[in-house]
Amino acid sequence: MSAKAVREMMKKSSKEQEKIFEEMWKNPMKKPYLEKVVLNIGVGAGGEELERAATVLQTISGKPAIKTLSKKNVKEFNLRIGRPIGTMVTIRNKEAENLLKRLFVVNNDRILRKSFDNYGNFGFGITEHITIPGIEYDNIIGIWGLDVVGRIVRPGMRVKYRRKGRAKVPKHHYVSRLEAQYFLKKNFGIKIVDKLDLDFA
Repeated sequence: MSAKAVREMMKKSSKEQEKIFEEMWKNPMKKPYLEKVVLNIGVGAGGEELERAATVLQTISGKPAIKTLSKKNVKEFNLRIGRPIGTMVTIRNKEAENLLKRLFVVNNDRILRKSFDNYGNFGFGITEHITIPGIEYDNIIGIWGLDVVGRIVRPGMRVKYRRKGRAKVPKHHYVSRLEAQYFLKKNFGIKIVDKLDLDFA
């Protein structure tokens, strides 16, 4: 969706917006889907701490986590290019949908309005991983916080990343902020809020 189209859409009521999206999604090439969910923990150093963080992500996702490497030299933080500083795991397809439903429970099925961009990306943080359903406390591993990032796309985005015949994707083919919010509300029952209360009772 172009910037102009997004501005025009914001002037409409939520019911009108939903009607426009539903009409658009009748075209199979316009119907968005959850491409992936990425979990990330920044540790800042390697060693046992990084291994414990990787174990946390593997326990949550059921997939082996990979290490992320520093891309800069930062003397103050004792960072060098190529040094492991974090860990991440990427989940796709139906597994990503099932995992995201579990992760949304932590924030009582709510997400901040400002957590979206105009390219189909959204993200939120989890302060304590043991608040995720199905995860138990382990005194050896401890308690970790993590970042969750999801991406909603339309069919055809592969042309931007494939090795052969790579091409640009026009802006109107990206999923806008409003469309991504409606996608999560419809498919995951999520509430879009301006503030997350600390008390979820």
